[in-house]
Amino acid sequence: MMSRITGLIAALAILTSSLTGVVRADDDAPDRLDIAKHKGSLEFIVYRDYPPYSYEKDGVFTGVDIDMGKALATAVGVNATFRTFIPGDDLDDDLRNNLWRGTIVGGSVGDVMLHVGADPQYVVRQTQVSIFGVYYREAVALSFDTRKFPSYSTIGDVKGRRVGVELGSISDQFLTTTEGGALSKSVTRYTTLDACVQAYTEGKLDAVLAPKGELQGLMFAHGAKANLAAPQPIQFQGIFRSAWEIGIAVKKDSPKLSAALAEAMSKLIDNGELKAIYARHGMDYVTPGLR
Repeated sequence: MMSRITGLIAALAILTSSLTGVVRADDDAPDRLDIAKHKGSLEFIVYRDYPPYSYEKDGVFTGVDIDMGKALATAVGVNATFRTFIPGDDLDDDLRNNLWRGTIVGGSVGDVMLHVGADPQYVVRQTQVSIFGVYYREAVALSFDTRKFPSYSTIGDVKGRRVGVELGSISDQFLTTTEGGALSKSVTRYTTLDACVQAYTEGKLDAVLAPKGELQGLMFAHGAKANLAAPQPIQFQGIFRSAWEIGIAVKKDSPKLSAALAEAMSKLIDNGELKAIYARHGMDYVTPGLR
């Protein structure tokens, strides 16, 4: 799970080329765009059991990343197929296993990975993949029961309350260590954020701290009541990063695919289609800081 929420910001060197994300490759290597056009489809790699982005509901795979993948595929003239995976120990594992090498047991790789953190320092040191097309800015946010926080102003106000977090998440780490650990007794941990938000909407928690996009989407899915405040971004202090930007990745030997997807993503942002996709899942679309 940690690789999904690692604090990451988009690479300036990539974004200043109008989201082209083009990286030179061996002219003799087959570009995955040509392969996709030949077979008629692009395979998108998405996280498994990751609502509201990619998850199964009523026997159908759905979510923001699924809708976005379909829109990107349509824009480049092919169909979209999807492969799900459980995150490894870090993003390096996920990129290696799904985009450029495959798993140790000989698993194949896909064409495009969605929801990839795009910290500049991380992006520039990649030798096997291109990370580009930054499309969304995520930030940790707090939602609270307004009946129990009539005068909420700072994160310190959660002391003595029941604050739900996903086990091992950045929210968990922050609340456990901030203010000298003074808030640690307020933390109630759940193995998934979905379960945490369900408990919150049922009145079993006073607040939830989580990435805003996930929190909004899950509150929408669980039918959040009027007395639960809309998630408000929280500015972390110290070593914790409270906001990061998200992009897409392909293997570095396919500059034509990178360019086509970057152009398609830019159009989805500019024409409002990406905003509409987020809205369908109960989420605000947050434009990345740099494009």
